Amino acid sequence: MLIKRGSRVAAIGVGVIIAAFASQPVLADFTNPSIPAWRGGPAAAFFAWESFTSPFGGANDPNYAGTDTGAALFNFTMGASITGAGNLFGAQSPLSVMVIGGLTNRVNEVVLNLSTLGTVINLDSVRLTLADNAGHNYTSIFHYTQLRSDVAAPSGQGQIQTRAFKWQLPAGGTEFNPTRFTVDFSSQTINMALDAVSLDFHYVPAPTAVALASLAGLVGTRRRRRA
Repeated sequence: MLIKRGSRVAAIGVGVIIAAFASQPVLADFTNPSIPAWRGGPAAAFFAWESFTSPFGGANDPNYAGTDTGAALFNFTMGASITGAGNLFGAQSPLSVMVIGGLTNRVNEVVLNLSTLGTVINLDSVRLTLADNAGHNYTSIFHYTQLRSDVAAPSGQGQIQTRAFKWQLPAGGTEFNPTRFTVDFSSQTINMALDAVSLDFHYVPAPTAVALASLAGLVGTRRRRRA
């Protein structure tokens, strides 16, 4: 009987926490995110999520304004739920999130923005992997991180944060041509709501594009000298 009573109390407690988060108004997604100057350019890919539909195991497709297709976000923590605001919430276990997508060329810069409510991101868990179909892979923790916004959540429910992560690869990217990526991250503890996610990839310019740009500069210089 004591075990049953304890389980009931625990279940009620979890229900209260879920209800509290579900009743929160929709957050303003990101607050002061890190937006690279090359977003939207010809040598860039942009994937982002402002709401979620699958709490466990299923694919969440990008749905942020202006986002590209070709990526999906998964949570692999059982017991997670989707709040009334469309946030991914881990009440019973820390969230364990994986973003998977395709790439068309080498990349030399990656920027990740995360908007969260409640407990915070486990910084040690944030990792980027680039891979190809021949068994090559590149895995790295972030090179830089910045807390872009941090305010107390209502009713003592933790923090509302926007945090940016950046990977700066060599100018020519990896030694192999990656065809896919994986970005992993998790929350420190339970009771974190994931509000929004964005991922920006900057592609290494193709050799032909670089050559044409150099040729255009050379022609322009010669014309100015003749004039």
